[in-house]
Amino acid sequence: MKLITNRNKRWAKKINWQSGFTLWELLLVLFLMGVILSLAVPHFGSATKQVWNQVDLANKEKINGAAQLYRIDVGTYPLSVPDLLQPPMGVSGWRGPYLDEIPINPYNSAQSYQIDVMGQVK
Repeated sequence: MKLITNRNKRWAKKINWQSGFTLWELLLVLFLMGVILSLAVPHFGSATKQVWNQVDLANKEKINGAAQLYRIDVGTYPLSVPDLLQPPMGVSGWRGPYLDEIPINPYNSAQSYQIDVMGQVK
């Protein structure tokens, strides 16, 4: 409680100062934060998909390049991606490894990349 007086001190008025926010003010702020977040979240979700697309494309290009090098050395395309890391049985001319590690599929880590008979990644 604060006591306010005028210059002449003839009368005094008591003012009750309360600090804080009302329930309506808090609800309004929470509502506005919810609106802003609902607008921002889909934008960040699409950014994740774009990154996954770029990683998937980079992985496929890396495997395609390694398969081309394998074909130059061996004469045929590899039957699978692990053939780019370790020499398969009965293959001559292998000068690998053509990849440092097997790339992980960003969409499904349990699913691995496959190479078709033309050396293209599926």
